[in-house]
Formats: sequence, C-alpha cells, structure tokens
Amino acid sequence: MCVEEEGCGPDAERRAFLAGSVAMAVGGLAGPALGQTAAAASPAPAALPPTRVLDDPRAVHGPVTFTHNGQPGIGGYLARPRAEGIYPAVIVIAGNRISEEYISNTCAALALAGYVGLAPDIFHFLPDSAQTMEAMRAAGANHSDGDVMNDLQAGIECLRAQPFVRKAIFAALGFCYGGRMAMLLGARSREIDAVVAYHPGAVTAAEIARLSVPVQIHCGTADRNVPLAQVQALEAMLRAQHTPVELHLYPGADHGFLAYTRPPRYDPMAGALSWERTTAFLHRNLPLRSPATG
Repeated sequence: MCVEEEGCGPDAERRAFLAGSVAMAVGGLAGPALGQTAAAASPAPAALPPTRVLDDPRAVHGPVTFTHNGQPGIGGYLARPRAEGIYPAVIVIAGNRISEEYISNTCAALALAGYVGLAPDIFHFLPDSAQTMEAMRAAGANHSDGDVMNDLQAGIECLRAQPFVRKAIFAALGFCYGGRMAMLLGARSREIDAVVAYHPGAVTAAEIARLSVPVQIHCGTADRNVPLAQVQALEAMLRAQHTPVELHLYPGADHGFLAYTRPPRYDPMAGALSWERTTAFLHRNLPLRSPATG
C-alpha cells in the first residue's frame, strides 16, 4: 500500500464525519443552512492562497459517510454547486488522509466549475495511532489496490444515489497514489469518462492496458517523489496504446504543488495554471449540459 510521502505527520484536527446511510449523509447538503463550509470549522488565514475557494458561497460542501457491502460507514467529503440542477460528478482520490484541507478545497473548486466532487476516504482503515510513514505502511500492508477500488466504487454508488448527480457521467481525479488509482479506475470502470492525474504513482502497462478514456497528467519538473522520466514514460505508454493523453509539465514545481497546505512546495502559479487546464479538460470531456438540453 503506497501513501503519499509528504504531509503524513499527525493531524492536529480531524474533521468528524456525519453518520448515517448514503441518503441521510449526503442529504445534509441539500439546503444552504446545512451546507457548512470547512472554513466554519477553523478560522481562515489572514492571507488566503489564490487557489483556496472554500469560502465561496456558490458551493455547498461538507463531510459525508456512506456504507459499502454492509460495512461501517466510509468517510468522505462532498461538494456541489449551490444552484439547483443535475451535474456531472468527479471522484477525487487523495494520496493521503482526506483531512488535509486542500482535498476539501479541490472538491469545492470542482463545484465552482459545475461538478459534484466526492473524495472518499480510501485510508479509512488506518488507525489514528498510525502517524508515521512506517506505521501507515505497516497498517496498510494487507490493504490492496482492489480494496481501494471497492471503496471508490462505493463512492460512485453514493454519487449515483443523489438527485443532483447526472448518473452516467463521471471522471476520476487523483494525486500521487490517488493519481495511480484514478488511472486504474479509468481502466477498470465503464463509468469513468475521463482521468486527471497529478504526479501519479507508477503503473505498469498491464494495469492500464484497458485505459481508453482521455487522460490529463500534471507534474512538476522538480518533483522529488515522482521522477520526471517516470511520467514521460507513462505518456509514451498511453500514446502507444492510443489512449488520448495530455502531459503538462511545470518548470521548477515540486511534488504537491497544488496543495497550499504544504509550503514551500505549494506553487500558486503552477497550481492556478494546472487547475485552469484541469477544468478545461473536464469541460471538454464531461460537458455540463447534454446536447439534448443545449
């Protein structure tokens, strides 16, 4: 089990997830009064990073839980546009615990772009005592990619149950290990129409042989966790199997350059540019309106 190397220290504050079934948990986001933003739980910094949008009133977002195979609830973070409507959805796959604020911010940013964003807590199996890299890897030793895939599919089922989600239009967006899992999900699930991977973990040709939907990859040229040669080889691998792919490189940017919670690795210019490209890619491949409705 791979976990993202940076940002794995103790969480000063972990958000409490709402309890209940899929319908009850996500139903709490149906009205503005219950659409509490993450900023309400902790004071906003004096100078907000330009990519932070959690306080934008056009998005409704908050923690959710959903069940899978009758097991106790899996935590997640869900955001949707405040305006009434039916929207395409994006599964956000973190490379670490979703308590790090940039993950909820990513979901909120997707809502501002016209999507429903859900980040399932794919690390829900980790005990709170597992705070070091060694402890986290030991706790996840028997938790396979297949187990994570089941959690992601449960997240898709959660989204499909919501009245504000367009049932057949989904994308996967992941960071680091989550980028790897986004590509594996795109290869294995017929419900995924596009994949966005930020500095993705390594994959093999066999793992993504069935990945045919459009893929967009973002990576900094100074990434200390994912070698540049690795993502260039990934691009070549995808092109060789005729998968539509875009690779965007950001000169001097390090691993996690979109995560404003990680100075000095956060790069506001690269982060803003990458998000502009991400939303443009999603709009091309997950249109907000169907041809029938214009």
